[in-house]
Amino acid sequence: MTNTNDLIAQLAQESKPATPAIKPGQLVAVLLGVLLVYAIGAQIYLGLRPDLINRLTDFWYNAEITTLWFLILTSAYAGVVAMSPDALQKPIVLKLPYIVLAALIVILGYQLITNGELTSHPLGSIMQKVIDTHGMACSICIALLSMLPSAFVFAILKKGASVRPLMSGSFAVFTAAGIGCLTLRLGEPNDSLIHLIQWHYLPTLLFAIIGAWMGKWLLKW
Repeated sequence: MTNTNDLIAQLAQESKPATPAIKPGQLVAVLLGVLLVYAIGAQIYLGLRPDLINRLTDFWYNAEITTLWFLILTSAYAGVVAMSPDALQKPIVLKLPYIVLAALIVILGYQLITNGELTSHPLGSIMQKVIDTHGMACSICIALLSMLPSAFVFAILKKGASVRPLMSGSFAVFTAAGIGCLTLRLGEPNDSLIHLIQWHYLPTLLFAIIGAWMGKWLLKW
C-alpha cells in the first residue's frame, strides 16, 4: 500500500499550477476595451448625424451623451465587482449605475418640462406615436446593437461567483443597451424628447428588467 508521503508526492507531481485569477482592474480594462472596439464599429456602420458638431455645442445634449458614457462605465465596473460574493468590499460601486440612471432621468425630465415639447404634444398625439414605425425601428436597432455586447458581458460575469444575479444581469444589459443608445444618439438626427424617452430609454429599462431575469437564470451557481 502506498504510504501517505508517497501519495502526497505523487499528487504534487500530477497537479497542475493554477492559472492566476485576473485582477478586477484588468478585467474591467479588457471588458471596456472590447466594448469600445464594438461601439466604434457600430458607429462606423450607423454613421454620424450631419449636425453633430453643432449639437455638441448644446449643454443638454452633452450632458445626455456624457451620462450615457458614465452609465456604460459604471455598469461594466459594477458588473465586475458583483462577480465577487463580497463585492470586493465596495458596495457603493453597485449603486453607481442606478445613480447615473437617475441622473439621466432628471436630465431628460427637466428638458421635457422646460422646453415646451410636452405641452405642444397632447396625450392623443403622443399615444398615436405608439404605432410610429420609425420609433419602433429605433428600439429594434438598440436591441440588435445590444445583443452581442450583452452576450459578451454575461459570458464574463458567468466566470465569477455573484450572489446578486438579478443585479448583475441588469448591469450587463445597462452596459450593452447604453452602447446602443449612445451610438444611435450620435447617429440619428432626431432630438424629440418624447421620441427619445418612448423609443430609446423606456425600451432600455425594459431590456434591463429582462436582463435581470436572465441574470437570475444565467448567473446562478
